[in-house]
Amino acid sequence: MPYLVDTVPAQSQGGVRPQPPEVIVLHHTGSTGSAQSQIEYLRSNPRGVSIHVIIAKDGRRTRMVIDERIAYHVGYSVVGSLGNRNANAMSLGIEIMNSGSKNLPDPYPHNQVDSVAEQVALWLKKFPTIQMITPHAGIDTQGKYDPYAFPWDVFWRLLSEYMRG
Repeated sequence: MPYLVDTVPAQSQGGVRPQPPEVIVLHHTGSTGSAQSQIEYLRSNPRGVSIHVIIAKDGRRTRMVIDERIAYHVGYSVVGSLGNRNANAMSLGIEIMNSGSKNLPDPYPHNQVDSVAEQVALWLKKFPTIQMITPHAGIDTQGKYDPYAFPWDVFWRLLSEYMRG
């Protein structure tokens, strides 16, 4: 299902990436705020955090950094067999709007997971250099746990369908 893609450029972003991306990193926003407030935070925040795409609960995608530029979304990370290189320069990032609360469950609606799968499939088709899809928790060295309680089984099934289609 095609989801509307808005564009809201992030103020904090790096230059043109030195090589095609090799990794896709999934995050949760860690917020219960409105879609607009979460987008506004990522557009202009004091920490300089940015993301390529943010996906709302209804599946709507907002592009914040174009694929060819570096977004600042992974901090201190080690990317498995790909080594300890600049993880931001070698990755594309998706923020999934979700509180990420371990105490108060915040389910990921089907349209949101479907939109994540569709975006990942688009990137896999565009960049054959991508070798890994990982949660932020999978590469972070500072104790991040996102995206918390993400329905990976549903995501992998939907991604497989998009890759076949």
